[in-house]
Amino acid sequence: MRDLFADICPPDAIVTPDRLRDLDPGYCETSRNAGLLLRPQDTATVAAICERANRTGTPIVMQGGLTGLTDATATTGDQLALSLERMNRILRIDPLQRFIVAEAGATIADLDRAAAEHGLTTGIDIPSRDIATLGGAIGTNAGGVRVIRYGMTRDNVLGLTAVLADGRIIEDMNTLPKDNTGYDLKQMFIGAEGTLGVVTAAVLRLYPRPGASASALLACRDVAAAQAVLARAQVIAAGNLLSFEAMWPDFYRLTTSHLCAGREPLPPGDAMHLIVEVTGPTPDAAEALLLSIFEAAMADDLVLDGVIAKSEAERAAIWAIREDTDLIARPLGAMLSFDVSIEASLIDDFLRRWDEARAAQMPDIRSYVFGHLGDCNLHVCVGLTPEAKRDRGPIDDLFYATLAATPGASFSAEHGIGLQKRARLVAAKSPEVLSLMWQVKQMLDPNGIMNPGKVLQAPT
Repeated sequence: MRDLFADICPPDAIVTPDRLRDLDPGYCETSRNAGLLLRPQDTATVAAICERANRTGTPIVMQGGLTGLTDATATTGDQLALSLERMNRILRIDPLQRFIVAEAGATIADLDRAAAEHGLTTGIDIPSRDIATLGGAIGTNAGGVRVIRYGMTRDNVLGLTAVLADGRIIEDMNTLPKDNTGYDLKQMFIGAEGTLGVVTAAVLRLYPRPGASASALLACRDVAAAQAVLARAQVIAAGNLLSFEAMWPDFYRLTTSHLCAGREPLPPGDAMHLIVEVTGPTPDAAEALLLSIFEAAMADDLVLDGVIAKSEAERAAIWAIREDTDLIARPLGAMLSFDVSIEASLIDDFLRRWDEARAAQMPDIRSYVFGHLGDCNLHVCVGLTPEAKRDRGPIDDLFYATLAATPGASFSAEHGIGLQKRARLVAAKSPEVLSLMWQVKQMLDPNGIMNPGKVLQAPT
């Protein structure tokens, strides 16, 4: 396979299997099983790679920061892995119109640091911000902890450049807030997980960087109380509410026991814990706004206890409790992560039915729940052994059967489909919708070389 691309990529851009196996596979065990990894430096080279791969029937698997959780970066020995890690340049920042143009290999943290130099910030923020790339965020339509304020990745992309399977370059680098000139083709590539083309660059919206922010950890007795706090925060803080995250008791108890046992910001127990973050022009203004939310919630008997971070170190300690989710895997060695969206009024009922189903059919497994309560996205995690993870079918079936009984729920809120959820997609979508998806795939990738087997199953 190396000889096939040797005239396109220089030797230092080609990683052969013997070296590839030594690289970190990220969250997908088989992401380093490819027959070759290429690391191009520009869009023209990506186009040449795709044209050659399409002509020779060589499958291509796009790989970003390898932080995905649905095995969308899984590879086999007959496949070519493509990484844009060398295409990480910030190409342009316009502080007047507030947008940034960057190559797809730039990390989310890179983008925000570049924006900060102009008093601006990105709308996309996820815990893996130092590793996750712009291309990966676009490929999965990433969400994160600021969706309540800025929306999903889809809401933040103004334009992009993509390379199709046959090497054609689709350059739609719109920089305007309003551009109503026909079909919005960029939306086809956002959330497509590399199955329709390779995104090599994009234009993102930027926002005024808040002068200051303030974070609080609050304890509530139940979901209803937490949602009532959210309603008050949305009124009191309005556009200054940046994040609203929830941790159910078992999750908070587990993560604090690893990170700060005996020094928890609030004691573990049966309460739900919330992280509420607001912004303001000054630290005093942000803290005053947060205090207003806290006092209003206390007056309505919605909050049992709370603490406001008084320093960046305290803020980081609070957020670590929520973001260090790998701790769930520590006791037994592995973890399953279910990513769902549920209508706000049905969240409590769904979790009750999930707990009852587990207790009745799988009493030995433990469930840990956290999520973005402000946008109805829950992450339900199960700690288990690596052996049990490889035979995850019964747990998957039980979880998704419980979810299927929840009207209007989505089995994938922000993590995508990958390999793991293809069958769930078939069960969830109508034949008409699936047929149209497949027609789009066939139109843009008739030979099926772009991340084959991911997202869609070929019709039978």
